[in-house]
Amino acid sequence: MERAGIEDPRDIPEYQALLVVDMKGYSRAPSHLMGAMRGDLDSMLATAMAESGLGGEWHQHGYWSDRGDGFLVAMPVSRLWRLVDPLPENLENILARHDRERFASTPEIRVRMSVHVGPLPESYRGHPINDVCRLVDSDAAKSAVSRAQELGSFVAVVISDAVFQTVVRARRTIRLRERDFLGVQAEVAEKFSERAWVHVPRRTPSELGEGAERLPEDVAQGSPVSGAGSAVPTPIRIDTESVGNFIASPTGPLTFTQDFRRSGI
Repeated sequence: MERAGIEDPRDIPEYQALLVVDMKGYSRAPSHLMGAMRGDLDSMLATAMAESGLGGEWHQHGYWSDRGDGFLVAMPVSRLWRLVDPLPENLENILARHDRERFASTPEIRVRMSVHVGPLPESYRGHPINDVCRLVDSDAAKSAVSRAQELGSFVAVVISDAVFQTVVRARRTIRLRERDFLGVQAEVAEKFSERAWVHVPRRTPSELGEGAERLPEDVAQGSPVSGAGSAVPTPIRIDTESVGNFIASPTGPLTFTQDFRRSGI
């Protein structure tokens, strides 16, 4: 019998909310413009994070990894819902404004985002980190941001099924509902193949591609897609001083039933 107080590597560590942001086409930009592009992205993300009630996490993140064309960040799992809604829409609005005001010689900035959740030790090594990176590098994410560009949008986000179940289906979002997401199989050749969900702010799943999943009638007949057709989009602000952490999770305690431990990856 093991002695109490001695940690076992099989003990399940705390869950973390994970976000990856990557710029589309960054590697093809002129080398002398890369620094300015990244600086602009970081500045706009800081604004979007603050508008989404994540200003503290942006400046005092628990884990950060620079990916050159973007970054990976981990934060408390209680913040997970904010990464799904309202962060993508707030960032979309900011990037759209940047595109209207930039000089013709300044490269446009479009991003793909991935959101995942899972248990991570203090070393931040494990499948959840690998998976959130593979989500953003998947064919589904790249296709989504390319389609977003065709539609005149600037952000495409892919979330894992665990995030979809815990945040979207559980109605922890502010505006988004199940009908706003397109179910896909996110794949990286010979490395990764998982169920995931794609969203482009103010675009319907049918605009993103064929094969949008049929939703139950009570869901499909809900109100229009969040922000669709809005002439002047406004940021979805969350006053953290007055509402704290929105009770951390709007509809109750976060629960997780998916086993993230897999082999063969």
